[in-house]
Amino acid sequence: MNPLRIRVELNRGRGGVPLDKLAAIAQETMRFLSLFSRDMGFGNTDHKWIAEKFANHSVDFDCRLVETADETIVRRSRAALRGLMANDLSHPELSILIRPETRRQYARIARPLDPQEVAFLGVYEQEEEHPHEWYQLSRELMAEIEQPLTVERESFGEVQGIIHAFFKETERPHLKVRELSSQQLVNCYFEPEMYRAAVEVLAEPDGIVFVEGWCREDPETGWVTEIKVTDFRPAPAFSLEAHRRARGSLPDYTGPLSSAEYVDVVRDA
Repeated sequence: MNPLRIRVELNRGRGGVPLDKLAAIAQETMRFLSLFSRDMGFGNTDHKWIAEKFANHSVDFDCRLVETADETIVRRSRAALRGLMANDLSHPELSILIRPETRRQYARIARPLDPQEVAFLGVYEQEEEHPHEWYQLSRELMAEIEQPLTVERESFGEVQGIIHAFFKETERPHLKVRELSSQQLVNCYFEPEMYRAAVEVLAEPDGIVFVEGWCREDPETGWVTEIKVTDFRPAPAFSLEAHRRARGSLPDYTGPLSSAEYVDVVRDA
């Protein structure tokens, strides 16, 4: 199985690098690789990235993940690394997978560099001896990467969660919902004419609600912090019996493929 590897080159064209600078860059690189691994679905990879294949003159070395992973995930991770290092988030899937904090941490690798100094990072495609794609990282690029992250993003979307609190005697009445996946509290602001609907979703104390509207995200974490609500409704009650009756109701949906094979095809599309 082809490993996930990058190469780091410091002080290109010269000899050696100050030890304190090398230690600082290594620490920031490790933090980045740890965050990146989580984004790509590897889980906790602390102590699973190793440095190897050191070279003389300028300081060159590989960072290799010793975690065993599916080749599909490794290919997706290589593509994500290339996009991130090129500061190109045009790929819609990868722009969602890579959290803003991961991009910010990648930029921090340049912190120990001198103002005009450049570090080079390469992404190995498979088992080649040298990367065929190299990317430059400098303090100037660090500032460019970090700048957009100070701007809050807004998009239309939905959160699912449990109502934590209801504020009606405020300038902007709203529900505070604890989102299921992140456990973050989201302020859900609604217009006065939606008041009755807001009261109705309180009927079940522990009921789950769907909230749709224009979402604002925290630029540091990517979590939704507030929604300008266009609709909210209680989630339908789950029926185990109805679920069992539905199983096998569409036997030809995946054609000649098994369910697992069909999922793999869709994910690779």
